[in-house]
Amino acid sequence: MIIRYLYEFIQHQDDLPIKLFVNSVKHIHFHWHKEIEIIYVLQGTVVMYTDQRQYTLRQDDIIVINSMSVHKIERTNEDNVLLTLQFGPEWLDTSAFIHCNSSTQTEENRSSYDVIRHYLAKMVYEINKKASGFRSYTLGCLQMLCGHLLRYFASGTNEAVEEDTKSYDYKRLNRVLEYIDQHYNQKISLQTMADQEHLSLHYFSHFFSDKIGIPFQKYLTLVRLEKAQVELANTAKSITEIALDCGFANVKLFNKYFKEKYNSTPSAYRESFALTDLPDPDRKPLTYEESSSGDYYETDTIQAMSSLYRYLHLHTDEGIESRPVSSVAGTISAAASTSVNVMVQANEQGAPFDKHWNVVTTAGRAVEGLREDWRCQFSGMQRRFPFQYIRFHGIFNDEMMVYSEEADGTPIYNWSYVDKLYDYLLQQGVRPFVELGFMPSLLRRSNETVFWWKGCISPPKEQAKWDALIQAFVRHCLNRYGWDEVSRWYFEVWNEPDLSGVCWAGTKEEYFAFYESTTQAIKSISPELKVGGPALGYGSLWNDTWAEEFLAHCSDRQVPLDFFSFHVYSEYPFQKEENDRLTTIMPPSFYMESIERLKAKLSVTSYRDVELFMTEWNFSLYDRNLVHDTAFMAPFVIYHALTTLGTMKGLAFWSFTDVFEESIVPSSHFYGGFGLMNRDGLRKPSYYAFELLHRLGDQIIARGDGYFATRHSDGSVQLLLYHYVHVDQLFASGDWSELSDMNRYAVFEEKGNKRFHIRLEGLVGSYKMTSYLLDREHGSVFDEWVRLGTPQFLTEEELHYLDARSGPVMNTRMIHAEQGWQQEVTLSPHGVMLLTFARQF
Repeated sequence: MIIRYLYEFIQHQDDLPIKLFVNSVKHIHFHWHKEIEIIYVLQGTVVMYTDQRQYTLRQDDIIVINSMSVHKIERTNEDNVLLTLQFGPEWLDTSAFIHCNSSTQTEENRSSYDVIRHYLAKMVYEINKKASGFRSYTLGCLQMLCGHLLRYFASGTNEAVEEDTKSYDYKRLNRVLEYIDQHYNQKISLQTMADQEHLSLHYFSHFFSDKIGIPFQKYLTLVRLEKAQVELANTAKSITEIALDCGFANVKLFNKYFKEKYNSTPSAYRESFALTDLPDPDRKPLTYEESSSGDYYETDTIQAMSSLYRYLHLHTDEGIESRPVSSVAGTISAAASTSVNVMVQANEQGAPFDKHWNVVTTAGRAVEGLREDWRCQFSGMQRRFPFQYIRFHGIFNDEMMVYSEEADGTPIYNWSYVDKLYDYLLQQGVRPFVELGFMPSLLRRSNETVFWWKGCISPPKEQAKWDALIQAFVRHCLNRYGWDEVSRWYFEVWNEPDLSGVCWAGTKEEYFAFYESTTQAIKSISPELKVGGPALGYGSLWNDTWAEEFLAHCSDRQVPLDFFSFHVYSEYPFQKEENDRLTTIMPPSFYMESIERLKAKLSVTSYRDVELFMTEWNFSLYDRNLVHDTAFMAPFVIYHALTTLGTMKGLAFWSFTDVFEESIVPSSHFYGGFGLMNRDGLRKPSYYAFELLHRLGDQIIARGDGYFATRHSDGSVQLLLYHYVHVDQLFASGDWSELSDMNRYAVFEEKGNKRFHIRLEGLVGSYKMTSYLLDREHGSVFDEWVRLGTPQFLTEEELHYLDARSGPVMNTRMIHAEQGWQQEVTLSPHGVMLLTFARQF
């Protein structure tokens, strides 16, 4: 069986005894099973062999495979995506034969097929949203579906089920098929198989044709062709060798059958396969001109469910059934609420903690920091919740005018733009976290680039010239800003060099040598300067030994590593052999699991105690993910900031602004950019998550499911509440069909409100309680833009309007807490609330 599963919803899970999955089929041999199977074609076409006939199923087609019905599926020249539902025959309460195949439907019975699509859509929706009672709803849909099949599609009795009491015929058929699969390259005749099964030639011929639907000799030829197809694609054997290996009498006969089956000669098939599917070992990394976006990764998403979800709203015999309102309009879910008891002792001894989320902020690239709009956004943010460091790409990009040469090759260094940028940053109270990259074009060994702005990812053609540049740069910074300042900086050698061909156009061994030489160049000026890296991509953290080899190189060569930096995003970290896998969003625990995985790698080395920096993180590594603008991002930021406390020195969100040009900037004001602010400076919910985190005290006094309580040394208390709701299983598995410019909340699990029953003890005297509420109805600028009417190009008046309505809604009142304080707070999904209690004198 050759089949690529994209994702599976449920498989015999608890009290839901069904299988429901989406898959892409290349080839499934003849097989049978007791379960009834319903296949719905989401995309593309497939060829189905069942009930002694062959059918071509196209998008939107449905077919029911009866219990013990022998069937086979093949792909066509189109890719396909199928939804498959399997359930036991007992759900039909009978041994009825179901004749349901929409490829043969007429206009008269189309509505009957639409009802099947409707129930399938509802089952998928319920299982993915996982709202309260979803199992019961799903089983109810299954029962309605089975009733509909019995009423409108039953056609006699399923004789295969009745005859299966002995199941001897199927055991015999299984033996025959297994024998063919193992001996296809030998001479096999109908008489051979009849003798082996101790049957007459006539009886065996009819037995095989009745079960499979095609004559024995034709089936044998199909098996041989399938085996030959694999050899053509994966071996260098000659056509003649393959023909003989696969049991054909001669190459002429092989050519004839192959062309009839695949509409191509074997040699033409091999050539086309090599052109489209086999990697070129000499292929150079993509330049921006060759790639579709210039991004780090090509995100592979599908819109498969859009065809099925059309049937969520359908007029059935039972009346009009509508899709849940929360999916369409994004209103508050009707799912069941959850409750959390919050007990806080204000006078309890607290535990100190380091706020690692405000150590480092990030931006796209250096030259953007010379722009007025970038600076306006940064200075405003720095006033409200200051960071200690800022990291960005491209300090040595050609656009920064750093490096040129005399006619004889003598280097010329120009620090004018670097000085303008660094002077400004230091005036704002933030230090550079210096990413050393990318390569000046005059120093590059080859021409590979990344991003729209074409950062040169090549190693240097002369390491000595690169080292001289680094030394000149560090000396200039020391001379301009002084030892006391620069000694506090971090120097990070390159960005994601483990992504060979994406951010580094050399081998890993070349990067190890590059890191060592660069580090020595800096340490030769002063051993006390902090140098590290490698800004590791998280795919390598999970799928290979790149980090271990880098650490071993540094240890063996005694190369300094003052800090270790790495990146994490929510997408599944693809292994190298999984290039065709769809984008997958990992569960919320993935960030913490990645940190623990890295720490485990470090723990067995001499670098176990180095400072750790996650120098990039966000929900998605795709800078056009529409979720980035939504209210979801506030609890997302808070959840990960709080769950990773104490694990590292710095947690650097990527990035602070949508003044960011890795790809061509879209015209939309809300296009899903990485930033805490959009390009107009409108502050997103993620921005206010950092502002609320900044208001927390310096001691932890309580924490739990969705809450975090702190205290300041002045006696004030802060209680942060948040309702994190993750994306649903459908979106997490790569189907983005429910995500659109204006409807961005249908992709989340359907959760109810979260009620916090708060009891605060230990407050003595009078306090001013201030609440800050941020959710979809209060302060989410994207949602305000939708309510405004989604204007495509915002006027100054509209910008001011949206700016005034972004941010938490604030309320204050006085409380006297001699006997303690109690209150119930309800948060809708994606909601956040901060309660502060300031002592009054």
